Amino acid sequence: MVALAGRLRAPFARYWLSEFMSSFGNGVRLAAFPLLAAQLSRSPGAVAAVTAVQGLPWLLLGAGAGVIVDRVDRRRLMVTADIARAVLIAALAVAVLADAAGLALIYLTAFGTGVGSALRSTAAVTCVPRMVDPDDLDKANARMAAGQILAFELAGPAAGGWLFGVAAVLPFTVNAGTLGIAVLLLLTLPAVFAAPPRPEPGAARPRLAAARHDLAEGLRWVWRHPAIKDVTIMAGVVSAMDAAWFAVFVLYVAKVLHQPPGAYGLLIAVGAVGGLAASATSAALTRRIGPWRTLLAAGLGVAATQAALGLTGSVLAAAVFQVVSIWALTQFNVTAVTMRQRQVPDALLGRVTSVYGTVTQGAEALGALAGGGLAVAAGIRAPMLIGAVPIVVVTIGVAWRHRHRAAGDADGLDGTDGAAPSEPKAS
Repeated sequence: MVALAGRLRAPFARYWLSEFMSSFGNGVRLAAFPLLAAQLSRSPGAVAAVTAVQGLPWLLLGAGAGVIVDRVDRRRLMVTADIARAVLIAALAVAVLADAAGLALIYLTAFGTGVGSALRSTAAVTCVPRMVDPDDLDKANARMAAGQILAFELAGPAAGGWLFGVAAVLPFTVNAGTLGIAVLLLLTLPAVFAAPPRPEPGAARPRLAAARHDLAEGLRWVWRHPAIKDVTIMAGVVSAMDAAWFAVFVLYVAKVLHQPPGAYGLLIAVGAVGGLAASATSAALTRRIGPWRTLLAAGLGVAATQAALGLTGSVLAAAVFQVVSIWALTQFNVTAVTMRQRQVPDALLGRVTSVYGTVTQGAEALGALAGGGLAVAAGIRAPMLIGAVPIVVVTIGVAWRHRHRAAGDADGLDGTDGAAPSEPKAS
């Protein structure tokens, strides 16, 4: 698996493996949380709330996560977040073993792990430019995406569904263990993750005032850069509508496709094949047709496959649509993250990344809640069919606003429009 890190240097390979182990545990939990909730309640709203609660920390933390990331050592923050999540998950495992885990405890654990994930994922994006040369960022992000897909969408959910079938406590035990391994790997990396040096306006500024200043600075940067701002809005809509149907996917598998619980994890894993294909070709594709065309085509692909899932009752067709959907999502995500890393100054990258994360993850939480409500009001297929419409609308809107960029393929990836200065890399 480490070979997927390719020709990139040894520290990046260890960093990649740390992300893989963390994502694998998250994938195991991704399958286990809804299964555990569905064991306690058959209500679509109650099951969908598990997904929604994991995204709520983004709405509460907001860009504040980026303020923290830009002010502290990023590796130390990731280590702390992983240890805290491991403790929470281990506590849930004990409760499951004692047959004392209710919906309230599941929601509490989901929220706590969501806080840790918000901080860790924001820090993780800012670390990649410290590990590789600027020209290799698209390749590095593609390899990171491949690892996350293998772990989070392929191996993790399949293992989570199978482990849950053996014993409900096993997925959570495994998740806690993989986070421990991720921490050990992070501790082997060179010390290149310190907060970037930057001038401090007003040395005597109180901490709260300084935090507000940093937060406002990050928000202003996003607002004044149309490309990053509009891609962030588009990503929020895609995330919300994707979460709307995925929040009730476990019920879709059971009630629409008429499959046993184990098929839920397997369908997620099958869909990951599309993500692996995208991660292997995304750098070449964006260099060939351009990043803007890639983003717009991916948005339309997500909408089309989401609607197709809502129209089919065949498990084989659903598997094919899953593959294409994850392919499109991966193309979009890899291109969007590379755009941010190349355009945003390093001292602001944590805050801009957390603004992006707040929009996408917050939209995911709201989308999951909406998906549960739609499923109750109009049936399990409704979130898939209705949710495709906003994705098409926002994609067409972004295409029109940036038609000159799409036509000329100018998105600032060559260093224009506020490119980040280069940083010394790990050796």
